[in-house]
Amino acid sequence: MERNDFIDFLRVQKRYSKRTQVIYNQAILDFFEFMDLPSEENPMSHVTLTHLRAYTGSLLEQGLSPATVYQRLSALSSFCNFLVRKGTLKDNPLKLLIRPKKGHRIPEFYPEVRINNLIDSKGSSPNQVILMIHLLYATGIRRAELAGIRLEDLDFDRALLRVRGKGNKERDVPLNKGLVRDLQQYIEIRDVGSPWLFCRKNGEPLALTTISKMVHKELAAEPGFTGKKSPHVLRHSLATHLLNRGADLNSIKELLGHSSLAATQIYTHNSFEALKKAYKKAHPRA
Repeated sequence: MERNDFIDFLRVQKRYSKRTQVIYNQAILDFFEFMDLPSEENPMSHVTLTHLRAYTGSLLEQGLSPATVYQRLSALSSFCNFLVRKGTLKDNPLKLLIRPKKGHRIPEFYPEVRINNLIDSKGSSPNQVILMIHLLYATGIRRAELAGIRLEDLDFDRALLRVRGKGNKERDVPLNKGLVRDLQQYIEIRDVGSPWLFCRKNGEPLALTTISKMVHKELAAEPGFTGKKSPHVLRHSLATHLLNRGADLNSIKELLGHSSLAATQIYTHNSFEALKKAYKKAHPRA
């Protein structure tokens, strides 16, 4: 089955995450359903530019954001390129399709003082969720990277954490003294034997959805945390605060594990907005 072969290609050759594989697979199935095409064979040779324009319009009419529509069309285009390379499709029909612009959404972030107050007020005897929030903000790691931390990844002597990111790429991120202290104390007092840093009572690692729910519940109970309450906003917050304090983009890129500088540059929008507010507030001619 061509679709299954494509998903296997994403998993084995591209080393895409399970979440990305699911997104690509669902995008293809949704298009098959829209076209009323069988999914057990390769129907893409019957697709025309008119079909693709109609599909794009239907997605936008459903209220999906341009970014989501762009993502689905990109998944279809990747699938077609895969079929072209295999020789089962003559050409990629999406090459001529004009896709909706994704736009540049400025990342949300929390005020620096709010995060520090939360960590400082509860950091003397850190429980699991507070330690997760501290670690997410102090290192900027992703939710999946947090879930994948093993005890052997912690190097307290050098104050480093070995992180396995997208595509199984590894990087070392620094740990501050307070975080090292809290991590050591947490490991000493926890009552479960497990190779995973954060785990369930049976020793298995926490599910990604569980981490999100725990972080959301903790932040929602604290004043000053408006908007979306998630591990990823803590990552955005660190990047924004580092940039506002003068860190260079390349250093932030390496810390966050971005594959290109373009992914890091989006945080300059936040920094520029903060600069404009400070200018309007303080400049005598503003």
